Amino acid sequence: MAAARKLPWWKRYSGYRRVTGSPPSRTIRAAIAVAILGGISLIVLMVALYETGHLSHPLRNCKRPNRARNLYRRNHAVINLIPAVNPGVPRYPLCPVNRGENRFRPPQALKDRKPDTEYRAVDFGYDCPQRNSRRDYDEDCLNLNIYRPHYADDGEVKQRDMAKIGGNDTKLPVVIYVHGGGFITGSAKERNMASFVSWSEMPIIGINFNYRIGALGFLPSGLTQQSGLMNLGLKDQQFLFSWVQKNVASFGGDPDNVTIMGLSAGAHSIGHQLISYAPANKLTQEPPPFQKAIMESGGALARAVFNPTHPLVEKQFKEFISKCGLAGVPDDQIFPKLRALPAQTVIDASIAVIAKYYSALQWPFQPAVDGAGGVVPDLPRESWAKGNVMRIPILTGFDTNEGAIFVPTTSSNISALNNLMTSLVPALNETSIKLMDEIYPNVNTTDGKSLYTLALPKGFGTQFWRLDDAYAHYAYICPVLQQATLASTSTPKAPVYVYQFAARSAAYGGSDHGDEAPVVAHDMNVIKGFKGLNQTADAMNAYWTRFAAFGDPNPASDQNVGDVKGNMTWTPFVDPFSQSAEKGQIALFGKGNDERMGVVGRGNPGVPAQMTTMNDRQKVQCQFWWDRVIYSEGYANGSLAHPAGVVKAADSYPTGKATLS
Repeated sequence: MAAARKLPWWKRYSGYRRVTGSPPSRTIRAAIAVAILGGISLIVLMVALYETGHLSHPLRNCKRPNRARNLYRRNHAVINLIPAVNPGVPRYPLCPVNRGENRFRPPQALKDRKPDTEYRAVDFGYDCPQRNSRRDYDEDCLNLNIYRPHYADDGEVKQRDMAKIGGNDTKLPVVIYVHGGGFITGSAKERNMASFVSWSEMPIIGINFNYRIGALGFLPSGLTQQSGLMNLGLKDQQFLFSWVQKNVASFGGDPDNVTIMGLSAGAHSIGHQLISYAPANKLTQEPPPFQKAIMESGGALARAVFNPTHPLVEKQFKEFISKCGLAGVPDDQIFPKLRALPAQTVIDASIAVIAKYYSALQWPFQPAVDGAGGVVPDLPRESWAKGNVMRIPILTGFDTNEGAIFVPTTSSNISALNNLMTSLVPALNETSIKLMDEIYPNVNTTDGKSLYTLALPKGFGTQFWRLDDAYAHYAYICPVLQQATLASTSTPKAPVYVYQFAARSAAYGGSDHGDEAPVVAHDMNVIKGFKGLNQTADAMNAYWTRFAAFGDPNPASDQNVGDVKGNMTWTPFVDPFSQSAEKGQIALFGKGNDERMGVVGRGNPGVPAQMTTMNDRQKVQCQFWWDRVIYSEGYANGSLAHPAGVVKAADSYPTGKATLS
């Protein structure tokens, strides 16, 4: 039987049938028509007045187009999106008015806040302008969402939950989610933090927020560096962290127990923040605004972190300026004129430059080294080598097939791997290329056939899984493991916990970049009906939230075992090249699970959680890329200096998908 068609909202009211029925009198029909037209005219007029500022409102331009989904259940407790900003609490710039004169400037606190006014905040704010153009974005996008337990009248559940973290008077642990999207797309809504909080074993507060992306948040160049306007998106993040420190206690949170958590570009961001807030960099005289970090598929050593005057970076900057119609404008007029342009002109220019380089994986508008006193003060590799990084507990990891969603899908040419990696890392010499071919053998060789056993999706080229393997290790897996190794060997030491997510999904048949996200959040909108994946989600959400609360993902020894999800003891990571008996330890989640593959899979539930170790091939792969990190930092020579001839001239950089096929 076909499902009943859901009626639109306007048909759910008792007057609907009377309105749709033809009134017996022409006079009545005319009166109704006039009333409707008058109502529409009034609405249009009010919107016009509101938009132009003639209709005052304390949050003018802070539109909330999407109604928040604000009720989730954990046992008997109800989790709410914070319904209002408390009177007297200064707000993270829900509307910093980044347009006009404040465009391309660091974030600023709101000046029109009324300390005795309560602002309702039950709807999502605008997303920041980005590559995937949508109607629900606006430059005034620096808003946040706060999720906390609300027990209503169920004192027994509250008492039981609060006992897990110290009792009723204990402030709640806080988790701040930093969204991903390659610094060119994404928003706070990327992760379902209401679900993440509601499934947590103990009460926590969850926060997600927006930061500027694309050219508006990251526009590196020599001129930008000279103007002090580098890495504005990372500065937005730091502004948010500061806001949480000052205000989260008003929502029941503990400012001394804050974990920052991010995926992909969010994890890259956190990697930079670990360096930025290191005492040696003297970013602030205050204590760091977080005490633990969770980095999913990323870190400061991942992908490329160039100098702002790197030839490719300067080339992309000039193309952006040209797309804005400002080619030939003197340097001292560039930013004033950018601020004077219509927002859509700037956004369209950003989108056009991203589109040109996206398929070639040479993404513009990325964090870049801004030097001493900046957010990225040095080459990330050098910061780690010098010990200029925070020593705090870290939980980090990767998915098995990190490269699948990025690499070309139709390549069957034997030279596809060399074309891909030399376009990304032009400094690779013949010796490196030959060794890379040995580590990632062609699919037609005996070694290749034994390595690349996953079935190819229909219409895909024969080189697909080989490209996935190489790019995954270059861009994500090996940078994650390198950072974990450096953290585990640093002094003073802090625990590092590493995971691998292996449950397969339908897109390509592997475990793709970001596939762990709804599992960590226990998002039932995605995993409902998958028994094995729900068990994996039970385990991962429990390990993640325990780590956020205590800095250790394992349950306390005196905790009620019947109330603990996941029975694996997660061993801290140890340098895989050390002599330790327990070295290279990795928690493996969802191995063998293929429930999300649908009819292509077999419905295998897999193993929710188990411990494994880095294998010999992973060590060879990662040692290869660790030795070549210098080719993706600074000027691609391991230095902040720019000796002639080390990197290709800007005009010779290959671009476009044709170079990768």
